[in-house]
Amino acid sequence: MTAGMAMTNLDRLNDIAAQLNDKSLQWAVFGLRADYYSVNRGFNSLGLNYYQEAIDFAKDNDMEIETAIALHQMGMYYYTYKNNAGAYPYLQDAYDKFSNIGFKEIPNIFSFINDFAVFYYNIGDYYNANLLLTEAIKYKAPNKRSEISAINSIGLIYRKYLQFPQALYYLNKSLNLAIASKDTAWIGIAGGNIGSVYLMQNNYQKALPFIRRDYNVSLKYNELENAAIALLRLAKINVQTGHIQMAAKQLDTVNNMINNITYGPSDILNQWIEYYGLKSIVYEHTGNLAAAVSYRKMLEVAKDSLAGKKNIAAFERMRLMYLIDSHRNLVNKLKSDEAVGFVKRNAIITMLFLLIIIFGLIYNRQLFKAKKEKEFLSIEKQRLDDELKNSIVELEIYTENLKQKNKLIEKFKQQLASIKENKANVYQLEELMPVNIMTDKSWDEFKVLFTKVHSGFFFNLKKHNPNISGADTRLLTLMRLNLNNREMANMLGITQEGIKKAKQRLRKKLELPDNETLEKFIAEI
Repeated sequence: MTAGMAMTNLDRLNDIAAQLNDKSLQWAVFGLRADYYSVNRGFNSLGLNYYQEAIDFAKDNDMEIETAIALHQMGMYYYTYKNNAGAYPYLQDAYDKFSNIGFKEIPNIFSFINDFAVFYYNIGDYYNANLLLTEAIKYKAPNKRSEISAINSIGLIYRKYLQFPQALYYLNKSLNLAIASKDTAWIGIAGGNIGSVYLMQNNYQKALPFIRRDYNVSLKYNELENAAIALLRLAKINVQTGHIQMAAKQLDTVNNMINNITYGPSDILNQWIEYYGLKSIVYEHTGNLAAAVSYRKMLEVAKDSLAGKKNIAAFERMRLMYLIDSHRNLVNKLKSDEAVGFVKRNAIITMLFLLIIIFGLIYNRQLFKAKKEKEFLSIEKQRLDDELKNSIVELEIYTENLKQKNKLIEKFKQQLASIKENKANVYQLEELMPVNIMTDKSWDEFKVLFTKVHSGFFFNLKKHNPNISGADTRLLTLMRLNLNNREMANMLGITQEGIKKAKQRLRKKLELPDNETLEKFIAEI
């Protein structure tokens, strides 16, 4: 439905509400208009205007509950689009009004308090988040999942403070509710969190069944990030208990999972840090010190990046706390002397000041991110360079093995020439010779190694010469390795004269000018 059609229908609804003198319905229309623009256009001025009109309409008509709800909706609108500074004043004002009215008088009060708790949790104010969550669970939740999530969050807060008995109490309560509700997803999540608490206490025997169930449930519902976290915990237990090979296999699976998560790299830094650390330990145990050092370097880069991110978050949190304190002080001043104009003027100044700080933080964050990404790319480039060097060595070894086979073929030929009169032996030697030439299977193996070193060779060759045959491709590939006619003849199972004729045909097919050699043509591919 277009915006015009939606607003026309809402105009009709508003007319009906006005005819019925239904103030609540008129108020609800403002919220519906705001919700439409929020859903279809994201954060925008029209959405803000309609949410504000809902607040003003409720205030003008002495609708206390609706005023509180409209303030809460405005706060959640800012919060949904990552504007914590804009969200807080509205959320706090709404909470104060709910409290003054009486929580028991507010329909669905659980959701309003829980929303405010989630706001505090996500800005890192776990103390206030815990207070609000504890208050919220006193009231009926709209559904079991909301109740389970709130209780689980309380458990996670206690886990952050290393208060393990309290953490286990709430997490087990969350798990029991999930079991009673037959909510398989939350059974896995809550159980995984319980397992993480036991893991933090090094109680591997109790941790394992919970974490394994969390991993299996996460895979079932394709929750890759949660599955990766659970599998990292299992790998850590295996490292600690000496099951290094099992840990190595699990870490390979984790790597695939993390790379398939659709979030940006900065969103899963903790998982990468855990992964790099465990990989370095595994390689130390298996004696591959070079790989261990490489992963240790990547670990340090990721840790530095996370530290920078935490520093920025801490600075932003400090500024937000300053805004929160300023808001509280201004509200108190407003209550004492009703200096509305003064409050609005200073609120605007505070907001402008905060915006300047936020823009500065964003700019500094981008600089920091660019620096860390450069360091990470440097390490990745070194890894790719090492892989290329290894591929070159492997190709040289493979080529040398082919040359050794050539010498063996030459030996057979010499024997064949010396015993021409003995027919039985001749047949036997002629049966041996094809074993050493480049067969389809050995050619496929050779192509894999060759492509690692000369990655664009076959593509470019086919691009410029689409009609070139498979035999010609093999000949050009061997020439690219600077093999002589005799070596190529033995590998391809033809005579040296055949090689010369094949080269002449190739020159004509490729239409090379007289002054350009086949070798030069190959070097430029």
